[in-house]
Parts: sequence; C-alpha cells; structure tokens
Amino acid sequence: MRDRITSFRKTGNKKEKPLIQHSTQHSTDPLFTQVEMPVPQPLFDDRSMNLSEKEINDLFEKMMEDMNLNEERKAPLRGKELSTRREMVVQYISATAKSITGSKVPGGLRNSRHESTLSSQEYVHELRSGITEEKLLNCLESLRVSLTSNPVSWVNNFGHEGLGLLLEALEKLLDKKQQENIDKRNQHKLIQCLKAFMNNKYGLQRILGDERSLLLLARAIDPKQTSMMTETVKILSAFCIIGEENILDKILAAMTIAAERNNKERFASIVEGLENHEAQQLQVACMQLINALVTSPDDLDFRIHLRNEFLRCGLKKILPELKETEELDIQLKVFNENKEEDSIELSHRLDDIRAEMDDMNEVYHLLSNMVKDTGSETYFLSILQHLLLIRNDYYIRPQYYKVIEECVSQVVLHRSGMDPDFGYSKRLDVDFTHLIDQCVDKAKVEESEQNAAEYSKKFDEEFSARQEAQAESQKKEEKIKELEGKIQALESQLTIEKDKLTEAQRLISESEAKIAAGPTAPGPPPPPPLPGGAAAPPTSSTTSSPTSTWWLFSPSTTSSSSPWSCWDTTTTTSTRWRASTPPATPWLWTPTTSTLLWGPRRASTPPPHCLS
Repeated sequence: MRDRITSFRKTGNKKEKPLIQHSTQHSTDPLFTQVEMPVPQPLFDDRSMNLSEKEINDLFEKMMEDMNLNEERKAPLRGKELSTRREMVVQYISATAKSITGSKVPGGLRNSRHESTLSSQEYVHELRSGITEEKLLNCLESLRVSLTSNPVSWVNNFGHEGLGLLLEALEKLLDKKQQENIDKRNQHKLIQCLKAFMNNKYGLQRILGDERSLLLLARAIDPKQTSMMTETVKILSAFCIIGEENILDKILAAMTIAAERNNKERFASIVEGLENHEAQQLQVACMQLINALVTSPDDLDFRIHLRNEFLRCGLKKILPELKETEELDIQLKVFNENKEEDSIELSHRLDDIRAEMDDMNEVYHLLSNMVKDTGSETYFLSILQHLLLIRNDYYIRPQYYKVIEECVSQVVLHRSGMDPDFGYSKRLDVDFTHLIDQCVDKAKVEESEQNAAEYSKKFDEEFSARQEAQAESQKKEEKIKELEGKIQALESQLTIEKDKLTEAQRLISESEAKIAAGPTAPGPPPPPPLPGGAAAPPTSSTTSSPTSTWWLFSPSTTSSSSPWSCWDTTTTTSTRWRASTPPATPWLWTPTTSTLLWGPRRASTPPPHCLS
C-alpha cells in the first residue's frame, strides 16, 4: 500500500539529459500520422479571384495549421506560387464545408473505406443513442478513420461533446465485471480513437484538460489485452515527454489510484507487461513508459526513488531475461545510461564516494562512514537498535520493513520540497498496529495465493501425467487382451495338431505292426486259358464275376529277377501282358474276396509299363 505523497516530485534544478529515443516508424503509427494535403484542383470562381494576396496567405497558414502540419512540411508549401496556393485554399474551404455537413469529401479528406464521411455531429448522435455493442464497434472504427483523415477543425467540432462520450463509453466498459470479447474489442477501439483524437494540439489539450482521461488510461493498462495495453502505454509515454507542468504528478497519481482499485503495486502491470515475451511490441512500449517516467523528474532523489520502485516491483529480475531486439535494445540502453548518470551524480553529491547502491554491505558502510563522528551517529545507531527489536516472524518482519521504508521515503521525498519542521518537539504518535496487521494478512494471502498457484500447477502436471499413464495402461491392457486371444488360438491349434499327431502315431503303429507281421504269400497264378475259348473255372463256389476290370501283377516265376506278368482276370481269355519291369508299387488283388494281397492300390486300366 503506497501513499500518493511519494508520487510527487520536489523542486530542483533542471537536469540536462538526453531525450528518450522512440521508434522512428511514424508512418505506421496513427499517433504520428499526418493528414495529406489536398491536391490542387483548377477551381476558379468569384471568391478565389476576389481574395487578396494577404487573405490568401492568411487562409493558407490556417489551412496548414488545420492540417496539423509541422514547420518542416510547411516550409516547401509556402514557396509555391500564389495561383497554386489560391487553388489549394479554395479547395480547402470547399472540402471543409462538405466534411462538416457529411457530404462526400474529395481528395485526402475522404474516408477511403466509405463512400462518404459522416459529420462530427452524426458521430456524436451515434455515440449518444446507446447503440448495441456490434454497431458501436463499427461506429468506433469509422470514427477512428475520420479522426485520422479529417482536419483539425473537424476534430475540434467533434471534441466539444464527442470526447466526453468516448470517455463515458470507456469507463462503462472498464467497470463491467464480466467482459465479453466484443467488450474488449470496443475498449481497444476506444483507445485508438483517443489516440487519433490527441494527434493534434487541440485534441491533446482537450484530453489533458479532462480529469477522467488519465485515470481511464491508467485503468486500461491490462497485460491480458496486449494490443490495447500497447496503445495505452504509448499514449502515456507521449504525455510524459510533452513536458507539460505537473503532467508526471498527474500520471503517477492516476496510476496509483488505478492500482489501488486492483490491490496492486502501481507499477506491477507495467512490469507484468514486460514479462510477456510473445508480445515484443508491448515490451518495447513498456520500457518506453518506464524510461519516460524515470527520466522526467528534475530531482535526482525522485528519479532514484521511481527507478528503485520499478526494480523492487520485479524489474530487476526481468531485465536479464529480456530478449534484446533492435527496438528493445535502444530502450534498455537508455535505462542503463540514465541509471549510470544518476549514480555518478549521486556520488558527486556524496563527496565523490563511489559505492554499489544495489549492494547492502556497500550502502551500510557508506552510511556508517557518513554519520561517523557526527551528531547523526547516535540517531543512526538508535535506528539500527530499534530495527533489531523487530519480531523475528516469517510474515511480520518483511511488513515492518515495508512500512518503515514507506515512512522513510515519505519523510525524505516530501511533497513541499522543503525540509520538515525540526523544531517540532512533540512525540510522533502513530499507531501502525492496524496497518501492520493488514500488511501481514495481505502477505499471508499473497503467499497462500502463490502456494495455491504452485499447487494448482503441480496438480495440473500430476493430472496430465495420470491421464497419460491411464491412456498408456489402457493401451497395454488392449495389447494384453490381443496377446491372450492369440495364445488361445495357438492353444486350440496346438490341441488339433496333437490330435492329428496322435492319429498319425496310431496309424504308424498299425502300419509297423502289419509290416512286422510280413506280407501275405501270393496265391497261385490263374490257370491258362482253356482251348476253344472256354472260361476259366471259378476259384470257389462263391466267386462271382467282377463288375470291373482288375489287373493282377505277379512274377512269372518264383525268381525275383524274372519278368512280371499282367493278368486280366475279367476276360474269358485271361489276356496276359508281359511287364519288362516290375511296377513301381507291386500289388495283387483278389476281386472275389476283395482281399489286398500285395500293394496299396488297384487299377481300372492297365499300367503304362505293361506290354502286350
């Protein structure tokens, strides 16, 4: 909790310091956009011919002023011929009249996105009518273009009522607790309209003259809306370097009030914007504002106080982590150079004693040497002794030091610029108990919030890891089920194969048993055919003629080397063929008894190796 008294500067001698370097890309920045001059047109009428040279020159100067031109751009225009200037003045008068009434505007005064430009009063009517959010967005976009492209007289005419309506709309949007996306877009458009409105001397004076403007701009510093915050801090930076009296005090007071509404340090949002490494333009704009605020005071003590407040708010930790770009490097260089210059100036004040101001031991030894053997030594020792009496509590001790630091800063950096009344002998009776309790409670809340954020982050990490583990476990379970199915299929196949193997082993055993028993002796060969074509007698009374042709193979003699004979048992002549070689699988079959005598098969046709 920082008192506003520390936001005011002391009177002192003006310090010569370099101007803050800003980006030179003004052509793309609406804040520095200049309105194009109207193109000369051959417009000759009675009015133009009756104007004297002095009237032409006066109107020409007014036209250039209305076009918001600087002296550098005015100089070449003044050198043009009188006839050319007369044409430009006549066209300017005509264009200005049409822009006020809302008619089509030729040349540079026409809104390139619309067929015609609305008059300033029509925009005022639209803003006052309470239009919906979507229509407001379109209206603000059109107004931004009109404020950029129209002359200063148009802006002046709009500003009488329009500026107040813009600020009211911005305040309503900032006060909304539940902000939709369309609300955030309208806020951004309103900031852009204010930026375009102040792009001239008149608009700048009107904005600075309205007490609400600085406070609303300070409230619009929202790190969650990077684009809007970038525009806002650029506007505040421009205010700082204008050099108007007390402008720094007003900006700091507005930032203090805005921060108190959100229970934050007044520079916390700016430092938070620097932490957004994905928005480099925002980082550059924040460093511009920091440099503008820190280098603006004339008093060395106040500059050091503001710089230390930024460093204490987190800037010291962030600076080494900033990724330097070309634009950001310029701002960092300005910050470091001014810090070094202030350090040198402070050392000259302290009798050229150089010390590292950021080192606690160096500062203590410097103070000790300053008060040693002086009247201040006793009080300095008493201060240190009282500091030792602060209760050693994790929460309370930092809050005591915080309050003491604030009190010291208010005493040293007092508002009046004069030393306090040292003759005041009464005891300074201030009860800080309630304030300390509040600070302790706030510190506990902040620590609890920090711990909660850390626990929430750990919980999210653990939850994500758990989900990943569950997903991996589910995949493993599915794989296990798949493998179990394959195992069951293989076991079923193995059972079938075992059954087949058992059957094969049985058949092999039977075959081996038959082979071990030996082959059955072949029967006697059939008798030769009877003369006269008589049929051969049957071998038994039960023998019946076969219904198909069967072939019998047997050696013609008992010798194994004798040729084989093929017999046709179904023919009445018992035709015989002589085989030159034994068949590949010899066999003998008795059709009457269906007994396999020798061999595994039978044939219905003569084998190919039987010869007639």
